[in-house]
Amino acid sequence: MNITVKAFANIKDVMGTGKLLLEVSPSTTIGGLFAALAKRYGQAFDRQIRDQMSGAIVPFLVLVNDITYRTTMDLGVQLNEGDTVTIMIPFDGG
Repeated sequence: MNITVKAFANIKDVMGTGKLLLEVSPSTTIGGLFAALAKRYGQAFDRQIRDQMSGAIVPFLVLVNDITYRTTMDLGVQLNEGDTVTIMIPFDGG
């Protein structure tokens, strides 16, 4: 199935684009999408989504068709054909 991935800031830089059409398997979840993007973009992407000390996925904000998912507990949310997934990983600073 095809989904659209939108990204900002560091993730956009890693992907080389702010918008990407991506083919994924029909059973893909938000966590599976992160895994697919890590496979495609390697360590550069993985460093953006994981705490480098613990290896755990960092808190994130993901919109799937404008529905907000805010915690790592939502990694199992199923994606569907034609979904638009916007990934925004929080960053430190002020």
